[in-house]
Amino acid sequence: MNILRSPGAVVCVALCLAVGLTACGKKKAETPPPLTPLPSGAATMPDPAATALTVDGFVIKWGDIFAEIQRLQQASRQPVTPQQAADGLVVRRLLDLAADKELIVIQAADIATAIKTVRQQIPTNTTLEAVLRGNKITEDQFRSNIITTLKVERLLQQIIQKVPAATDADLKQFLKDNPDFLKVPENVTARTLLVAVRPADDAAARKTKKAKAEGLRKQLLGGANFGTLAATESDDPTRTNGGQLPPLRRGQVTDKVFEEAAFSQKEGDIGPVIETQYGYVILQVQKHVKASTLKFEDVKERLRTLVTDSKRQRAMQEYIAGLRAKAKIVLPNTPPAK
Repeated sequence: MNILRSPGAVVCVALCLAVGLTACGKKKAETPPPLTPLPSGAATMPDPAATALTVDGFVIKWGDIFAEIQRLQQASRQPVTPQQAADGLVVRRLLDLAADKELIVIQAADIATAIKTVRQQIPTNTTLEAVLRGNKITEDQFRSNIITTLKVERLLQQIIQKVPAATDADLKQFLKDNPDFLKVPENVTARTLLVAVRPADDAAARKTKKAKAEGLRKQLLGGANFGTLAATESDDPTRTNGGQLPPLRRGQVTDKVFEEAAFSQKEGDIGPVIETQYGYVILQVQKHVKASTLKFEDVKERLRTLVTDSKRQRAMQEYIAGLRAKAKIVLPNTPPAK
């Protein structure tokens, strides 16, 4: 889904840019090529006050990059490199400049609506003001960031509006390039309960653990709730979700004993205890979907949306690449150490 279609997208972007409150979007954007090999690690850590690079004369300091790394990591819970943080700051600056050149004006009502929506997303045990203070962001800075974000969103909307919806010819070309797109692989949805076996376990320990698994299976056959029992007794990480596994496709599971059980059991049955490379497993298959091929007419409009979004995404990437190509980006040869 293209986030620019959603009125709430600007709120998410604004939160990310301003205070890094939450992860903003499930879809990972393509990262531009690194500007330069940027130093990392305590031994080569530059002075935060030193200039990391300039974008058309606008200075981005190492402190800005460090802050961006922290913000992104808080938002995504994923490691972020200095290169990624620097590239993000460069793109943001270029889009800010482009929006200003287009003389995009944001109405006061739009700003008020965006700020109101942000307030509604703040947890009930705190306030927007408290969150801003905690992140050392003034209300004026936050408001300015909202305005900038709205301008950039309006700019990108103008770009994608120039891209027409995908035609039937586009869809046929997509299917030609992606011949497996209409194929639905055989898959199962299941939940699992594991009694783990360790490499150091001897025959006696294995026997005890198998007996435990058999006992747990007997409880399930007697009517015990699978999710509740998995949450308290399973050694598998899925115990936090009641043993629920994501949909599994044939060939996706490395343990063939596990896979054979998953694809051979009847829906709803509590399967026998099986011995896998991880230990003794009890499976319950909830849904088994046979391999099939979708009909073009049944997915035509969804496919049109997908191909259209892809075209518009490429248009935005090309636009940003054009901004980067025209910009004067200067990096110091040797960043001063702290």
